[in-house]
Amino acid sequence: MAAEWTLLPAVVVRSAGFPWELVLSLAYPRAAETAATVVRLERQALDLLACPQDGGRLPRGLRARLRRLRPLPPGTPGSADWLADWNRVTGLLEEARLALADVVAADAARVRTAAAAVAADERFLDALVGSAPAAYRNLRRRATPPSNPAEAARRLAPYLQRLAAQCARTGFYAPIDFARIEPGRDSGYTWAGHRECARRIAYPASHIGEALQQRILTDPALVGALVPRRRTGTGAAYDGAAFAGHCDGRRTLAEIAAETGTGLERASAALAVAVRRGLLTHDLCPPATIPDPLAWLRDRLPGEEPPAVPEPGLLPARGAPAQRRRAFIRPRSAAGADLSVGQRVREIADLLERYPAASPDVKLAVQSRIEALAGGRRTGREERVVVYEAAAGTLHVTIGDPLAADLRDRVPRALGPLAEDAELTRLRTNRLLAGRLGPGTFDLAEALPAAGNLAIQRGDRIAGLVRDADPDAVALDLAELLGEPVAPAAPVVCAADVMVAAPSLEAYEPGVTPLVLDGLDDAPLLTPWELRFHREGAGSASPRSSAEGDGAGAAIARALRGFTALTIISPGADGLPSLELPGPVLESGGAAADPRRRRVGIDDLYVRSDGHRAVLHAKGTDEPLMFHNGEPGHALHTAFGLPRLRPPVLQDLPRTPRLTWGNVVISRRRWRLGRLAFDALGRAGGDRELLLAMARLRDRHDLPRTFFAAAERRPVYIDTRAPALIEELARLAGKAERLTLTETLPGPEECWLRDGGQRFAARLRCVYLRPAARAGEDG
Repeated sequence: MAAEWTLLPAVVVRSAGFPWELVLSLAYPRAAETAATVVRLERQALDLLACPQDGGRLPRGLRARLRRLRPLPPGTPGSADWLADWNRVTGLLEEARLALADVVAADAARVRTAAAAVAADERFLDALVGSAPAAYRNLRRRATPPSNPAEAARRLAPYLQRLAAQCARTGFYAPIDFARIEPGRDSGYTWAGHRECARRIAYPASHIGEALQQRILTDPALVGALVPRRRTGTGAAYDGAAFAGHCDGRRTLAEIAAETGTGLERASAALAVAVRRGLLTHDLCPPATIPDPLAWLRDRLPGEEPPAVPEPGLLPARGAPAQRRRAFIRPRSAAGADLSVGQRVREIADLLERYPAASPDVKLAVQSRIEALAGGRRTGREERVVVYEAAAGTLHVTIGDPLAADLRDRVPRALGPLAEDAELTRLRTNRLLAGRLGPGTFDLAEALPAAGNLAIQRGDRIAGLVRDADPDAVALDLAELLGEPVAPAAPVVCAADVMVAAPSLEAYEPGVTPLVLDGLDDAPLLTPWELRFHREGAGSASPRSSAEGDGAGAAIARALRGFTALTIISPGADGLPSLELPGPVLESGGAAADPRRRRVGIDDLYVRSDGHRAVLHAKGTDEPLMFHNGEPGHALHTAFGLPRLRPPVLQDLPRTPRLTWGNVVISRRRWRLGRLAFDALGRAGGDRELLLAMARLRDRHDLPRTFFAAAERRPVYIDTRAPALIEELARLAGKAERLTLTETLPGPEECWLRDGGQRFAARLRCVYLRPAARAGEDG
């Protein structure tokens, strides 16, 4: 089975930009150990208290000592042996309680020193101002360090855990590096260290680009010359359909307004509404798939020459310069209100070019200036990131044997049952949709209502095994329970983020060392975005041509043979470009960059159904189409999409064992706890009470020392020895009915990437491809 999978030799490496030691500095190790001792002795005392005694009813004072788990005086009625055991346990308990206050104070002093060092670290401040500008502003506003160590750690904890315990998607502190699969060689790496970057760039957040687009649509010097066109991803537009019908991608808005008699002002307003609703785009709207949309826009806007503003009633003919009003020279306002869009874009581009080398305080000012130039500034709790950074690191990894062999052979075996479940999910959802539609041929617009409230019918082979397993099991090896997985009847293209749980690459043991699937993604390509940071250039792994580099394009084409993937182009997240497979595209909120790409519109799509199976087609061709990069929770995209590999969903179980296939960890161990379980954390009044409440929670639910707690955007790392992180856990629990906790694997001791004595989280993004089991069929 593994031989049918292809692992591309080029691998993207993402690492945390700060060492584990940074977040470990928040821990109170001695205090947490003492708190655990207190809880263990409390449990022993309660067990003794539960044993019935024959001494009769004790006086009120002695009953109070029992309730408080305190030693009893000599001569207390009852069994002498029981009294000796009680006094021994409660005596140790009193000593531990007294010791806890002392060790909390000692650990707090160390944390205060560590927090002060972090708050003064220029690199940490640089990362903070880019990822959380409001937090940086608050930190700078409180120039005097707090005397309370808990307060100092509390300010920094949310950001320290994110920067040190996770591989971020953006930021100079999460550099993009590359590795190569090289069988027959030894594994190893060269690295100039985590503080060194080969290259750093800055780029604006997506809302900056959106604000600039709004300026273009309201700029009388530009709007008339725009060439609007329909997005291919839009169907019939009941509101504004007549106007959209005139937008053919060839005529300017001024020409459309003149030919239809609409008037430029009304046509401009109609265009703005249609663009906002995703119906239209235009020739000054950057495609969603290009790496640098701001540079693309800058190169297409007019230069420093005063913009052409047509006189009322005059229509600029194509190819002839527009007549200009005489420009009045007047002083520029401080806010730049009289700047043209081109001037704004060029100033933003110039600011971004110098941004990476600026100090944190200057970066904060630059962010404000860029937001003012673009417009749409928001403040307060809704403040957004304005500028992102990305970097090429100096890490070069060679993945040799035996690790290369396991990535090539063992990981695909673990992906097999996930691919089978993904195919079952696709087929079951498709069958349910076909049953709703019945036999016939339907425009996609007719099929959409049938799928509107359709629940995705997930494959449940793995979930069934987990539900039948011992509820207290720590791990479940699926290789011992499942037979050979059924190969999907559709191609599989995916990227697996693999974390090697070893103290060094050289220490890797084949079939033994855990290979943890940290994430699965439908984006199998090394896009132009990643290739901007490759030291060897685009020739190494470009998917754009089958003749380039490692032949990634050819490998993808072979995997898709017999099928046509219809890539849905959506706006990129965090300012990053959208992804696309070779083949036709459906523009849904974003546009493809290559005008030669075959664009398919919703109006062109139709469904053939026999009541049991539905197939997606485009008018003019007989080839079946399969969505790629669609909405993961949408039944229609699931029914007509390529199989999407995901870990099994088991939200109803209070605890889930670690799921493995040999040494490949498919899913980490999980716990789901209700809000009431965390109430004591919310009531705790200080570090001592927090540590005790956390120790009791761990003891009651058998929780590990560290774990990740699910949150809205990204999981939060929790060290149960760190009061500041325990408070983060209490805040998360207060916002949800139930909270999912996931074991930390690999932990700091199992991280192979090291800079001196410091340890760093790192993951390998490996691209796996598998052709359909029966070429020419789509399920």
